[in-house]
Amino acid sequence: MDGTTAIRLGLRHCRTSLTDKTHLKSSASRRKTFSAALQQFEEQMKAAEVVSPATRPINLYYGLVQAGLAMTAAHAEGTWTFDKHGLKILDMKCDVPDIAVRPEGVGAFQAVSDATGSERTADAVSLGSVWNSLPELAEIPLEGTNHTPAVDLLARRSAPAGYSGGWSVGTAIKSTEYVRATVWVQEDTPPLTGRKAWVQDFIAKYRGLQGAQLWGSEDEAFEEVRSGRFSVELCWPAPKNGMHEADIEQFFDARAPVYRFNAYRYLRPAFEPTKAPPTPLMSWWLLLYSFSMLARYQPRKWTDALDIDRSPDAAALEYALDAALEVIPHLVLEGLRQIPIPLSKPLAL
Repeated sequence: MDGTTAIRLGLRHCRTSLTDKTHLKSSASRRKTFSAALQQFEEQMKAAEVVSPATRPINLYYGLVQAGLAMTAAHAEGTWTFDKHGLKILDMKCDVPDIAVRPEGVGAFQAVSDATGSERTADAVSLGSVWNSLPELAEIPLEGTNHTPAVDLLARRSAPAGYSGGWSVGTAIKSTEYVRATVWVQEDTPPLTGRKAWVQDFIAKYRGLQGAQLWGSEDEAFEEVRSGRFSVELCWPAPKNGMHEADIEQFFDARAPVYRFNAYRYLRPAFEPTKAPPTPLMSWWLLLYSFSMLARYQPRKWTDALDIDRSPDAAALEYALDAALEVIPHLVLEGLRQIPIPLSKPLAL
């Protein structure tokens, strides 16, 4: 069974399997709303498959809203319905990457964030920032943007005691073990003389890298993968010596959770310095809300952005809308079940 089929089956199964495990058990109103909302989600997603990118954001966003209503019906304490978006576009006349979306009042965005355990964003955030924060989109940024992207992280086993890590391998700290990770970065490898400053700046951009340092020297820790892509080895002092596999998993789950596929972890940038970013589900929510507003109220601007012969962003926007058809059902299933559901990564041919 492939991943798409498994997700579709899982979503259908939720219609009965969640009844006795959630607030649906004690409320007929919640149960009826849950069932109707998921039916509408399925139909909106099917509609999104057959329409062009000019219309697709509308189906995707409103399907996601209905899935969100199913999540709040099942999991929200107290008030679980909503009748507002809870979001506002500040100026739709900007270039697409510069359009900013902000929370407004209490609505669907806030209710679903709370029901799924997502950090709420309080400030306005540009679509370029939201786009780059999503693992599916970070490597194809919109034209002219340089917002901090999501990056791949490969967790490794704890390193033996007797290696200091840090900026030099010359002095060992015998009593300390380290937890290691490799991070892949989509840019040119920094020159040797600038690597210390680069690492300090890089670590500051990701909450998940707090406390990290280079594993080895500035020369040894970096490796060019190809032009415009390199890896860097990082480490943290282990919270305790003799960490087991489960301990290491827990260590990295708090910093770069597995996302969609087994062992695939990503560091995601925060939109606000003191907060973790919204979950990928709610980040996609921000993006699709904004695209749907453009499609509805600025249709000429939206179709111009999709003009493959004139717009430098057209191919990327088409890709994002295609990706959403696959990503959104997966994230909705995780939101309904309240647990990660990683899949096996498809083989690339």
